Amino acid sequence: MKMGEMGIGLGLGLKDFRAIFIFHDHNTMNRFIESGWEFGGHADAAAKASDKGGAVGGEILLDNITIYQLTESGLALQATIKGTKYWKDEALN
Repeated sequence: MKMGEMGIGLGLGLKDFRAIFIFHDHNTMNRFIESGWEFGGHADAAAKASDKGGAVGGEILLDNITIYQLTESGLALQATIKGTKYWKDEALN
């Protein structure tokens, strides 16, 4: 899927990450696929290049979804309240 995000908060950074979504019930997953909206708050700190460094973060969502971020590389320190829109990638679907 593709994504766009808008938020307000404090911080600065740039990072490459992978996200793992855990849907706590089937209806939540179907609603997410069809509407693609997710709202919540996010805080993280990352200083990572290849296998060196580390990252820690947390996310609070207003839905039945848990998201884990796996940071590949980057430098970031941020805390935001945000809304994210996901939509199907035509090349993949």
